Amino acid sequence: MTLTLILIAIGALLFLVIVYNILQQYRQKQEAERRTLLLKHKNIINETDELLLHAGQLPYSKALVMMLYNRILSSLHIMRQQDPASTQVKSRTTNIEQQLQQVKEHYQMEQASLQPPESDRQAIHMLKIVKRLRALLRIEHNNGKLGNQTFVIEDRRLELIQLKINLANLTKRAHLALNNKNNPMAHQMLTKGLSVLEQVPDKDEQLKNIEENLQLRLNELNNSQIKVEQEQKARVEEQEKSELDQLFEPKRKW
Repeated sequence: MTLTLILIAIGALLFLVIVYNILQQYRQKQEAERRTLLLKHKNIINETDELLLHAGQLPYSKALVMMLYNRILSSLHIMRQQDPASTQVKSRTTNIEQQLQQVKEHYQMEQASLQPPESDRQAIHMLKIVKRLRALLRIEHNNGKLGNQTFVIEDRRLELIQLKINLANLTKRAHLALNNKNNPMAHQMLTKGLSVLEQVPDKDEQLKNIEENLQLRLNELNNSQIKVEQEQKARVEEQEKSELDQLFEPKRKW
């Protein structure tokens, strides 16, 4: 009887140890998942903050800025659910809510048109930002946080900004080719830019100005080429005339 009780006690103890270990592993798993989730949303906030810093470099619309602030706010709400005691998350949430309200009531773009990049490096950097913004738009739209109409309008705006950056770079390269007397390369670039713009049905004022500028430069290049060809032709004709005059001039008698 005593042996039976001992065996039962040992069995119960082993069962309690197993249950305790299972619960401990479950708690550890939950804590790991909580930390992973907090880290994920902390990264989302940092990445979105970084994109907001470029609002002075690129023309961000009101809808785009609100999307970025709402993305931060959504992550903060999830972080508060996971860590209700965090005063830092609570303070940041209040701050973002205030900034979002300011955007709703007073936001205006610092610049309506794109400032052309000053270098290839800056152009690449700007294109990367636009690419990230378009990716975020798709994510927010797919998650049901952005309406169809807003998504279409904002994605098209960013697509046109990409085009403007590429055209600004192309114009600069064409100008450099002209300075280096590489007219064929300049002609190819100007023609390419105009061909691209011809396919854009919804050009804004800035794109129209770029198109006019490219066409003007191409016309000047064509006129310059025509003038050079005419001068070359005139020189050839003058040379041929001179040779004929020498051929048929009266022979001198010595």
